[in-house]
Amino acid sequence: MNWKHNLNCRFFLVLFGLIIIVIVFIFFNTSKNQKNIESAIKESKDLRELKYEKLSPDGLNKIILYYLAFDNSLYRDYYRDYFDNNMIVSVMDMEDGRENYLFTGGRISEPKWLGNKHIFFTSYCGSSCQGIYLINVFNKETRLGVLSYITQGDNKPVYTHFKDWFGHEFKFNGWVDEIRSDTLGDKIYLIFYMRDDKRKSIEPKRFLFTGNGLEEQNNI
Repeated sequence: MNWKHNLNCRFFLVLFGLIIIVIVFIFFNTSKNQKNIESAIKESKDLRELKYEKLSPDGLNKIILYYLAFDNSLYRDYYRDYFDNNMIVSVMDMEDGRENYLFTGGRISEPKWLGNKHIFFTSYCGSSCQGIYLINVFNKETRLGVLSYITQGDNKPVYTHFKDWFGHEFKFNGWVDEIRSDTLGDKIYLIFYMRDDKRKSIEPKRFLFTGNGLEEQNNI
């Protein structure tokens, strides 16, 4: 019985050791990949073309959108390992000049401020939908919502289905033509400017952004 007990103990010790090795390997490679991405972004400085920049409402930070010009195929082959397509979103601290990247990707709109702590932008996800990202510029927490445009046929109006960043869903008439934000006092609003299926402007949809949720507002 003792030899069986010892064998079982050795087996579990070996298994535990293998689990620890796998965890360390995953952590090391994740950290290494993160460092490689940050290094690649810094090295790509000479390839960047400034596409857009905007100060936060309080003027303390600036959001920046770069386009990476991969004119040289050698650069393109190297950087494609680190970048999803060719755009970088970063934020710069206006006091010390430090710049931190927030997002890499492609086919995205110009990022806009939602208050002083968050930015949002849309991304292409199909002919009848848009992704909409929300990023905290301080801790890089990223959330993704979806705008879907539904045609019902039989001369029924087009409507938008909005799954927000917090798992809630909204439905309203028309197509989203433009998305902006507004700050009134201490309240922050996300605003969808709408058009009907004849491209005529209709009442916008307003949402109060609380930091951890969106609250649909009556049109004012």
